[in-house]
Amino acid sequence: MPAALKFFRSDPNKLGRGKGVYYRRGNYYKGKDYGVNGGYYSQYSIARDKKIKAKGYDLSKVGLPKRSKILHSSDGRLPR
Repeated sequence: MPAALKFFRSDPNKLGRGKGVYYRRGNYYKGKDYGVNGGYYSQYSIARDKKIKAKGYDLSKVGLPKRSKILHSSDGRLPR
């Protein structure tokens, strides 16, 4: 997600979407400059968010053992 979630009593872009939770996408969106109004906001939907499958982190080459007697000592996922 591009930015933190914020609750607005009305649509910050004045597009008639009503009150709800929105997140800022940036000043430029779909070829238009929304920087004057504080950026373009998209409405957050819990139902849409549940449909997206989490992909997780990529494997780190640093965490994978190459020459080791104990090859199962790491799965390549380093704590962030």
